[in-house]
Amino acid sequence: MPQDLREMIAAHDGVFGTTQLRACGITADGVRHRVSKGEWVRVVRGVFRVADRLVDARMTMRMAVLQAGPGAALASGAAAWWHGLIDAAPDTATVIAPRGRHGDPIEGAKVWHRTLDHRDLTEVDGLAVTSCELTVLDAAVDVGVKVMDSALLKKRVTLTDLDAVQRRNAGRRGSPRARAMLEAMSSGARSEAERIAVGLLVSAGLKGWKTNVPACGYVLDIAFEEARVDIEIDGMAFHSDAKAFQNDRTRQNVLVANGWTVLRFTWRDLTTQPNWVLAQVRTALCLRSVESKGV
Repeated sequence: MPQDLREMIAAHDGVFGTTQLRACGITADGVRHRVSKGEWVRVVRGVFRVADRLVDARMTMRMAVLQAGPGAALASGAAAWWHGLIDAAPDTATVIAPRGRHGDPIEGAKVWHRTLDHRDLTEVDGLAVTSCELTVLDAAVDVGVKVMDSALLKKRVTLTDLDAVQRRNAGRRGSPRARAMLEAMSSGARSEAERIAVGLLVSAGLKGWKTNVPACGYVLDIAFEEARVDIEIDGMAFHSDAKAFQNDRTRQNVLVANGWTVLRFTWRDLTTQPNWVLAQVRTALCLRSVESKGV
């Protein structure tokens, strides 16, 4: 096998198309010969993979993009994994293909038909992928707001760039939810844990809350002022010393004495049992509503 062909195949995880093969000087007869010998497997017309490698996630992603045709790109959670923004590959690859190009269904993939601005496309490891910014916005809707939070924390993206890409792609699938999450990230929440909590409230559709609310001489992390429900977020460094512990208890006692319900959630609560967190918030709001009606 020619060296350039061997290098191309290795660089593309054993998945390739006729365009790449032509660039290596392989003719149609050469392709048929290798397929007939069992060296290569024809996936669909114009898309091939090596036969001596078990199909893994990277191969699946590449095959999905190639099958979707020219101009296609990996997107959403699949692109987030390809960019290294999340650890686990999704079970189904998401691919964006230009409008007007509808082919046969692709096994193990879903295809969104949308024509992207060239600024929202990039190439990673020889595969067309949505830009990091658009990937974060789409994946936040499909995978969860933690994708956006993590990307911001690691400085892979900025709020300014996310906002620009959101505006440029405002009509896309999931755009309203992505916009709400982006607004939550800009809402003034002061820590990563608080941003996750804000994202949970947004995703759950809960209304009437604000961040950094002054009350009783303190600034509350997240508060439903009308219902007088305070949500306090204990980050990863919570209870770092005895003085901080005492201050938090004094603060809580003052708030409760002034008619507030105080809910405290830890980093672990937010990241491992978000549904429980939301259930606690809804219960507190419901009880407050009942009390206000004098029931």
